This record gives sequence, C-alpha cells and structure tokens, in this order.
Amino acid sequence: MNKLFRACPDRTPGGTRPAIYADMTKQTHLLIAGKTGSGKSVVINGIIYSLLIDNFQDECQFVLIDPKRVELSAFRPLPHCIAYASEPGQPVRALSFALDVIEKRFSAMQREGLKKYPGGQVYIIIDELADLMTTDRKNVVPLLQRICQIGRAAAVHVLAATQCPLSKIIPTEIKVNFDSILGLKTATKQHSRNIIDISGLENLPPYGNGYYITPAGGRLVKLPMIPESEIKSVIQYWTR
Repeated sequence: MNKLFRACPDRTPGGTRPAIYADMTKQTHLLIAGKTGSGKSVVINGIIYSLLIDNFQDECQFVLIDPKRVELSAFRPLPHCIAYASEPGQPVRALSFALDVIEKRFSAMQREGLKKYPGGQVYIIIDELADLMTTDRKNVVPLLQRICQIGRAAAVHVLAATQCPLSKIIPTEIKVNFDSILGLKTATKQHSRNIIDISGLENLPPYGNGYYITPAGGRLVKLPMIPESEIKSVIQYWTR
C-alpha cells in the first residue's frame, strides 16, 4: 500500500484526473480528514458548488456547521441553507434540528408506506469536527451517530471534515458510521491509521491529493479545484 501512495504523482496528464465526487445517495456520508493545507476546504467548496449548479432549494438543502466562521459563512445567505451554526451551543442545536427533520421524514414515509424518502436531499456539512468533539463531545457523539445511522433512508447526508485526525476526534463509534472517507495528506503514520486504518497518507504529495474510499473500494485521486470566482458567481445567482 505504501508503494501505491509513493507512486501518486504531483500532476496527472490533462483529462485523466479521476472524479472525486460520487452520488451521495450511494455513499451516504463522507468523512474528510488531513493536516492543515491538505485540501479539505477545496473539497467542501467543490461539493457545495456542484450541488448548487444542479439543484433548486427544494431539491437540495444545507445545514452548515461552521465553528471557525470562515469556510462556510459565504454560503449562509443561500436559500438552500436551512440552518447555520457557528456560535458555542449552536452546533448541537443544529444537529438536533437535523435529527428532527429526519424523524418528520420517517413519519411521512410511514404514513405513505415508503422505505425511502422521495423528496429533496439534506446535507449536514461540518467544517471542523474537532471543535465539536472538544467543546461538547457528550452531546455531539450520540446526535451524530443517530443521524448517520438513520439518515440514509430519509435522504439526509453528513459531510464532516477535520484537520485534527486524532483518535479522540475520529472515535470508532463515529468513524464506523461513515461509509465513505477521503484521506488527505497527514503529518504522521499514526494519523493516517486513524483515518483509513493503514499508514500511507503521510507519503502523499503536499497538495491536492487524497485516497478516496467508498463502498465500491479505494483509489488515489487528484482533488478538483473550483475557482473562487466561480463559487462567488453561483452564490450571487441564487441570492440576487
């Protein structure tokens, strides 16, 4: 496996970069982890951008949890945003709100005799999981566990990112509920093991590379980057 990581080039020929985004109805939840500057924000911005390109607000909604008040604040004015949390205490309330959405969807499904919710998708996007785990772990862990466990049928997905890939930040009871993981460059072998259970992420080139694990398997990827001007343009389109 380490040879595979060391073989990952800094660049790939034009047109051969593997796509990193997958159908969220298949991968359900995504954990993104790696050291500072490894590309977590690039991935999150790209996913949000791709969703905004294709979906109206009744087809795609966001619960944004942004403890650092930096990466997700630009998306707050979007009509797609049904909750935004940045202040202390707000993330737990946002997760509780998301769980209420799931429960209401299950009630609607039971009335109609459905196994999957037929309406729009909800994406819970957590910019820094470490902040939640260090400030209110007691409440965050059971809420996040429950949301991940029952969210799939209700068309509710979790995308959580962290630049602190320690075992106390990504405990087993949380990690097992993410069926897809994007491991970016780490500082140490142990951090790599915490993310993908094996070493190797520490050998990735510095920027724009990752190891992407889905229910279909794992593969090395180059991270696509959406220009900031394009992201601003799509935000302006939806908020004008």
